[in-house]
Order: sequence, then structure tokens, then C-alpha cells
Amino acid sequence: MDTLDKYLVKEMIVYFILVLLGLSVLFLAVDFVSKVWSISLPVNKVLTLYLYKVPEALRQFVPVASLMATLLVVSTMSKQNEVIALYASGISTFRMACTFISVVAAISAISFVVFDPLVPTLEKKRQLLEKGIESTESNILDFNRDRFWYRSGSVIYNVGHFDQKKGVLEDINLFMLTPSGGISQRVRAKKATFADNDWTAEDGFKTTYPETHFPTVETFTSERGLIPEKPTDYKTLEVQPETMRLRELRRFISRNKSYGLDTTRQQVSYHERISMVFTPIIFVLLGIVFALKPLKTQSVAKGVGFCFLVVFIYLIIFRLMVSVGKGGYLPPIIAGWTPNFIFLGLASIMIWKRK
Repeated sequence: MDTLDKYLVKEMIVYFILVLLGLSVLFLAVDFVSKVWSISLPVNKVLTLYLYKVPEALRQFVPVASLMATLLVVSTMSKQNEVIALYASGISTFRMACTFISVVAAISAISFVVFDPLVPTLEKKRQLLEKGIESTESNILDFNRDRFWYRSGSVIYNVGHFDQKKGVLEDINLFMLTPSGGISQRVRAKKATFADNDWTAEDGFKTTYPETHFPTVETFTSERGLIPEKPTDYKTLEVQPETMRLRELRRFISRNKSYGLDTTRQQVSYHERISMVFTPIIFVLLGIVFALKPLKTQSVAKGVGFCFLVVFIYLIIFRLMVSVGKGGYLPPIIAGWTPNFIFLGLASIMIWKRK
């Protein structure tokens, strides 16, 4: 690393940290002022709640801070005629761009390694705290367990209510499917209790649908072996992507797809989170092309204005693609990556025109 690299890396990191902290504090302050009156928690818990939000705030502003830091560094150098001096010394735009891209790539990688396990853990704690639950459990799945469908191989069933703490399913309807997709048997039970590693269905009846005869009905007071899952298997049904690491989200999608469940929203979130790792690099490409103009002095105000314009347009496209993708109108991978491809194409065009 030569003198130029050391100088650019130092300036870039200093500006990046200042901008990242400033934007995160501003975001949390605005969020606090807008929501503090509606939070019915003691002051100490409110402060804890916002401490849990700090990592997520830092993570979401990494791309913006990368772009703004690049613009501030280059604008300062341009104002001091350092950019012109570098060009006069034979230092090309490509040479300076490589340093900025390398720094941002390292920042992006480090932020992913740090925030991928940290943010989901704190998000779980934050949601538990918001619901007023004093618990050391690592999940938030004790809520909203009513009226869900589940598939396990050739069995599809609907559950009226799941009491996770007691291990009880209530108002159960099971549909056994034939290889061709028809219903061979239906089981209705008032409830099922999990004990001795199996479910015991109680107070129900079984309706069998033979191919050549009329359906037959058989009642029972209790019967085992009808439900293959364990209570922990239902914990994956309503997990929010924000409470899982990337690899956990990938396993969740794979598992639920094998059960025949719709995982479109989770797939969009998965690709969205991967694409966000590369967003800072794309933003920096745009910032470098905009700022490195040797014959023009770039003002700080102009650089900041450009930064907010880029971020504003990106967020509009990003939110639009995510909404369309989660609605099932676009494949998840396209919905998650389209904003990055659009801005990468824009940066490529700007770089081509600069040649």
C-alpha cells in the first residue's frame, strides 16, 4: 500500500464512520420522537428497546454512508486541487477508483459478518420486549398461532389453534392424499396432545373415501400416530425473516417448500439481503464517476444533493420491486436483484461515457 492508498483509505474510513453514526443517530432520534408516546413501557425498557435497534440502523445506512463518504473525500480533494495534481502525476481514474472500491468492499464484507448474526438476535429480543414478554426464549413464535395450514408429505391439515407452551393442537382437520392428489381419508379431532414423542388425537372421527364404495365414518375417543410432526416443527411457520440469519432463512425456505408451503415472501427477503451486500460497491461506482472530474470543482453541497437523489431513486425502485416480488408477480431473484442491476447499468453507462 503506497502513500496515496494510505491517504485515501484513512480519509474514506473517517468520513464513513462519521456519516454512518450521524445518519443512524438521526434515524433513531426521529423514530424515538415519533413513537415514544405510543410505547407503554418503563423508561429503562424504552432505552433498551432502542439499543436493540442500533445495529439494524447501522446496517441499513452502510450503502448510504459509503456513497456519501466517497463523495465527501473526492469533493474535498477536488476543492484543494488534489484531483488535478493526481491526474498531472499520471494517476488515472481507474487507479483511484480501485482504492475506493476495495475499501467499500472490505467494509461491506465486515458489516455482513458482524450484522448477519447480531441483528436477528436483537430483533427477537426487541419484539419480545415490545410485547411485554419477560422470557429468555430465543424465538417469538408464541403469538398468532390460529388457523394455519400445514403439509407433511401426503398429509395436509388445518389447525384451529396451537398452544405451544402446552403442546396442544385444537380443532384439527387432516386430509390424507392419494398419489394422484385425491383425498383418501379425512380425520377430524377436537384436539391433540403431544406426549411420549407422539400426538394423541381426541374426540374425533375418520371418514374414508374408497374408490369403489361410499364413504365410511368411524369415530374414536383417542388415537395416536396420525400426526408425524413435533411441536417444534410448527415454529417455522410464521417466522419473520428479520429474526433469522441468512443461512437459517435459506434452510427455512427449503424446509417449507418441501411441505408445499408458499415461501415467496421469504425468498424475496433472502435475495434482497444478499443483494444489499453489494449495494455499497454499486453506489461507490456512481459516486466516483460523478465526483472525479479533474477540470471541475465539486462542491460538498452538490455531492450531498447527488447522494440523496441516488438514494431516493434507489429506495423507490427497491420498495417497488420488493412489493411486486412478494405479491408473486415477479420471480424472487429478479425482485431482489433488479435495483442493483439497474444502478450497475447506470454506473457502467456513465463510466463508458467518461472514456
